Amino acid sequence: MHSWRLGLQFLKICFIGAWVEEMVVLNNEVIGINIVMKPKDGQQNWRSFIENLVLVNQHKGNAFLYEYYELDGVIHLHERFENADAYQRHFDFFSAKVAAEFLSLFDVQKLDVYGDVGQEVKKALNGMNANFFSTIARF
Repeated sequence: MHSWRLGLQFLKICFIGAWVEEMVVLNNEVIGINIVMKPKDGQQNWRSFIENLVLVNQHKGNAFLYEYYELDGVIHLHERFENADAYQRHFDFFSAKVAAEFLSLFDVQKLDVYGDVGQEVKKALNGMNANFFSTIARF
């Protein structure tokens, strides 16, 4: 076997060994939420509402990722939380202080939940036709 092939085999073994070792220590409690929505007809102030909501959520510190994207009038919201407790805090705040205005501005078309959010939250989100995905593997 050529020496460069032996070197490549060695690198593959080292990389795979490091990868498997790394998989053992990963946090598997992260909660992910992806929402697809559209502004309701006639709503003009949705963009400033989102910008303010991002600042509020950054200050609250429950999410480690909270971002909105828009393409041709369709908005995607991506949220990530360290664990179910962090999501529960966000959910409680959202339900009490934000949900009414949020739902008056947007039609939620799709709600995907990644990870175990607990039965109480799951029951509440079922009313929005949420899809609940269980974790297989992640990094």
